[in-house]
Parts: sequence; structure tokens; C-alpha cells
Amino acid sequence: MTRIQSLCVFLLAASAVACAPAAKVGFDYDPSANFKAYHTYEWMAGEQEKTGDRSADSTTVDIRIRTAVGAQLHLKGYSAAPNGQPDFYVAYHIGIHNMALDSSTLYFSEGMAGHPLTHSADSRTAGKPPAAVSDPQLYKSGALLVDIIDAGSKTLVWRGTASGEINPGLTSEERDERIRSIIREMFSHFPPK
Repeated sequence: MTRIQSLCVFLLAASAVACAPAAKVGFDYDPSANFKAYHTYEWMAGEQEKTGDRSADSTTVDIRIRTAVGAQLHLKGYSAAPNGQPDFYVAYHIGIHNMALDSSTLYFSEGMAGHPLTHSADSRTAGKPPAAVSDPQLYKSGALLVDIIDAGSKTLVWRGTASGEINPGLTSEERDERIRSIIREMFSHFPPK
């Protein structure tokens, strides 16, 4: 592979990452739950389950998620249960998956390196098919679930979901903002109307 071909493969991969869609956020809930009865919350007891991915199984990720969820609940008028008897519990779950696009193929001809599906008008390459370079695009995909569990019945009454591509190149401040933004959008649907 020539330097120009290598550069074009790199630029294609970089542009695919830069253009990655934002996290997809959704929610679901139990329509029979009485959300108006909820005023206080507490985080579900126990150690946070591990994903097996060191980047997700860190105290900084845990703090970011708990801080963002707590801020959204506070903005909506909920408070931490002062006596250990909340109206609902909060829990979260993270899933990380290594993903690969089937492949992306770039076609090169000597006259117009990097231009897809183009043949050169140059007499040296006229009639020759373009060279093809295939390279799988590897990335990590993540999912975040935030659960609201009725304290009395111990049943799930609301779940917020977010999924998307993980960008390992974010700064600490950018990670903070990304989590806050995802949780803010997720909790725009809590309590359900």
C-alpha cells in the first residue's frame, strides 16, 4: 500500500469516527406505577457489577454516572432518603462490546488516488481496474441502563437506555459533559407523562 493509499484509509477511518452518531436514548416504564407517590430515592445497595472492561469499571465512571443521575433527580424535586426508607431505588448497568464494521473498501487508480470507483484517463492506466484496499473498522459500542425500582414492591417501574459508539479520545471534561448530556436527555422522560 502506498503512502497516499495509507493516508486515505486513515482519513476515511478518522472521518467515520468523527461522524459517529450521538447516543441513542430511550425509555420504558410500567404504566400501572404511581410515579406521583415518589419523593425520595436511594442507590441500590451492593457493589456495582463489572463489565470486564477496565475503562468502564472505574470509580471515575461510577462517580460521573451517580453525580449526573443525582443532579437530574434533584432538579426534578427528588431527594435522597434521610432515614434509609426511600420511595424508590436507583441502579445502573453498563455494557461494552467490541464491534467491527464488515469492511470499507477504497478504490484507487494511479491518476486519481483515493477517488472511489474512478479510472484514470492517463494512458498508462487506461483500461486497468482500480486497486481495492479493504480494512475493517474497529470500535467499541456501549450501553447504559438506568433503572428506577419501586422500594415497596421491588419491581422495575422505569428504565432509561442509551447506546452509542465510545470515543476513547475524549478529555476528562468532555467525558463529564457527555455523561451529563446523556443522563439529562434520558431523565427528560422521568417521570413519564
